[in-house]
Amino acid sequence: MKPAAAFSIGLWTGAAVIAAVGLFTVQQFERAHSGAASVTGSNLVAASEQVQLLEQDNARLNAEVQRLKETAAALKSDLEEKSTLETRRRIPFRVPFSEAEIPPPPGASSNWMEQAVADADAGALPELEKAARGNNHRALEAIALLADRDQSATLTRVWRSGALTLPNLVDATRYLAATMEVNPDAEQLLRGLASDPNTDSRLLYAAVDGIANPVFRVSFGRAAPVPAPPHFKPDYAARMRMLESLRSSFTDNDLRAYIDQAKAELQARWAETSPVLP
Repeated sequence: MKPAAAFSIGLWTGAAVIAAVGLFTVQQFERAHSGAASVTGSNLVAASEQVQLLEQDNARLNAEVQRLKETAAALKSDLEEKSTLETRRRIPFRVPFSEAEIPPPPGASSNWMEQAVADADAGALPELEKAARGNNHRALEAIALLADRDQSATLTRVWRSGALTLPNLVDATRYLAATMEVNPDAEQLLRGLASDPNTDSRLLYAAVDGIANPVFRVSFGRAAPVPAPPHFKPDYAARMRMLESLRSSFTDNDLRAYIDQAKAELQARWAETSPVLP
């Protein structure tokens, strides 16, 4: 073979070897990179699966906690019910006045409250006061209907006692305002109620109702001929002034609008009793 040809073959052989080595290196790098990416992807998948498992475990734990809370609440309710029943069995005479009729005073009939009102019996007021302080609503009504017998002193004491539940206190406030003509302290009491920032708004609405309507509803009259209120002559002019005075002290727009409506109703009642208004 000629030297030139041998030399040429050698060059081509060397180039081929170098190319082969380079191709092999590139393939190895790609395989390594692909393997790393595969490992990273596998790690992400594994982490995602772990998160899902943790979320499922957390959901199961939350459900178990909720079940435990419900079970505890049910057990507490059962215990309270059993305790109440047991207490009633042990002490059957301790029934709140609001749930049972007050026993009549010695020598009185079973409908003694209605009879006391029908007879305008001021002597029954001490017993009625005891019952009213125990949140007997019929006794509270009876005291309101007898307010003209003692200048509303009994009703005022019960109203101030702090013993009434909120519903009965609301009604007592309505009765106090409805009987303002026979109570020398009514205007002062109602103005004090309106000026106190801590007064429950329900008491203010009740006071407005009472001023606007002296003919308040009662549940009496079935067992004895109880005359419907009022048991005195209402002073409509004084009531109108009282509403205007209260309105000027209120800042609540809803309450002021309610007073405007009450004034219109009071004006209509006034017109029914007086053919010609001043």
